[in-house]
Amino acid sequence: MLSHIIIIIAICLIYYHIGGLATTNILRLTSGNTRLINSSKCTCDSCGKKIPALLQLPIISFLVCKGRCRSCGAKIPIYPLIIELTVWFGMSLITALFKFDWVGVLFSYLFYETVRIITVVVRGKRETRFAYCYFVAVASMIPYVLCSLFASALYQVV
Repeated sequence: MLSHIIIIIAICLIYYHIGGLATTNILRLTSGNTRLINSSKCTCDSCGKKIPALLQLPIISFLVCKGRCRSCGAKIPIYPLIIELTVWFGMSLITALFKFDWVGVLFSYLFYETVRIITVVVRGKRETRFAYCYFVAVASMIPYVLCSLFASALYQVV
């Protein structure tokens, strides 16, 4: 029983990390953005100052900084937080509904791709190198899919 709880927490933490990564991936695929998907630089849209690693997760950043940039005080938009929460809770819920089976893991990633596509359609796709950036964004999910599938397999065996 304890091992199941540990595996469930591990899967939810993987999905939380994906939620943060999803925000970056999705926003870098939308119009007006020229930064490459695989760029590790995260900066404030207002002042251009680099955002520390811990604050690159929108939920933590929004709570710690009270919705404002730590450097310049500019208001942080709410939509990255909404994207992160949607991906995190959606993926966790779908996997739980499938009793942490591998099918639920795959459906949760399908959900993530659906959120990504809807956001790109609503906000408009970026003008430069969209196909390349989209491919890199999809490929960047492979390690997470494999980790989630491994955790799901452990859950079923234990």
